[in-house]
Amino acid sequence: MKLDPIVEEELLRSIPVYFVSFLAIGALNYTGYISIDGLAAFFLAFVLTAIHFVLMLRYRKKEYLTDPSISSIIDHMLKREKPEKKNAEYTEVGTNLRPVLIILVITYLIYRYAA
Repeated sequence: MKLDPIVEEELLRSIPVYFVSFLAIGALNYTGYISIDGLAAFFLAFVLTAIHFVLMLRYRKKEYLTDPSISSIIDHMLKREKPEKKNAEYTEVGTNLRPVLIILVITYLIYRYAA
């Protein structure tokens, strides 16, 4: 069975994501921010990895990104989009602020939860 190259790359990327999320969950459990059993940590790390896999796969297929480098994916998310020319006299310069806003909200939530 031949897998799509994007699916194969994201499956390989999900292995380190699983271990990093497991270590992060373990650190949060050890410091007392969350209290879960040992087996639940494996399942929670798997759920986080599955969410990451699905989101990255959908984004890369939607944008036709074949370069598996995470830096090129983030660069693509943060780059300016070309404005649509609705009126020839007035051109609106638009930026793609959604990824930046999402990153800021996640960072804020992590900070608030850790404090």
